Amino acid sequence: MFFLLSKILSFLIDPFFWIVVFLLASLLHKRKYLRRRFLTLGLLFLILFSNPFIYKFINELWTVKHVDLKEKYDYGILLGGMIDIESTPENILFLKNNDRLLNTIELFSEKRIKKILISGASGSINSELKEAEILKKYLVKIGIPDSCVLVENSSKNTYENAIYCEKILTQIHSSKDFNCLIITSDYHMRRSLACFKKTNLNIHLYVKKPTIKHFDLEYIIVPQSYALFSWKVLLHEMVGYFTYKLLNYI
Repeated sequence: MFFLLSKILSFLIDPFFWIVVFLLASLLHKRKYLRRRFLTLGLLFLILFSNPFIYKFINELWTVKHVDLKEKYDYGILLGGMIDIESTPENILFLKNNDRLLNTIELFSEKRIKKILISGASGSINSELKEAEILKKYLVKIGIPDSCVLVENSSKNTYENAIYCEKILTQIHSSKDFNCLIITSDYHMRRSLACFKKTNLNIHLYVKKPTIKHFDLEYIIVPQSYALFSWKVLLHEMVGYFTYKLLNYI
């Protein structure tokens, strides 16, 4: 039930959804003064949520700050949610947030992590996709030893990622003398860290170094479609984080 409700909520907090609602209401409502108000709201939402400068500013406030890695880690826990639900082991359709996968491959190649634990089934209601298994086959195909890649393919959200990963790793290790590096995308770090802190795992978070800031007139003024749709992801994380707090998940 919680999973279904989270999907409905994700739909309702999408700024693009409300822009369409307001603009349709401005055309269809019977009262003229309300049509003007709906048109104003729709245009304000469009201007606000399509501005890349505003989006980046809020995203940077939300993102966990960079911390230098000072040690090697026994496990790199790679959180799923980076492939399309129509993916197959033979044809993987990567989403934009596949940076977390590339970071994992880089960390393993640099011997910063000894083993990789991929966590995640499918974030879709109807999909039978086992994302962790598909990604393991991919990693093995590109040369990472099979023995170095573990899978957790039952979780459907971040809270379950933490619970099931803890269960797998505590079954392997009788003591707590191992450490884990959580690897995910920047917008997802705050909720991930909070969930894994509720476990008994010795966890650290992989945060990339900040990029070079670039500003120009177009960036600040001209609306961009990618900013509009990036807001849905960021708002989903914010609402998810505080919902988890209410449910005592974090």
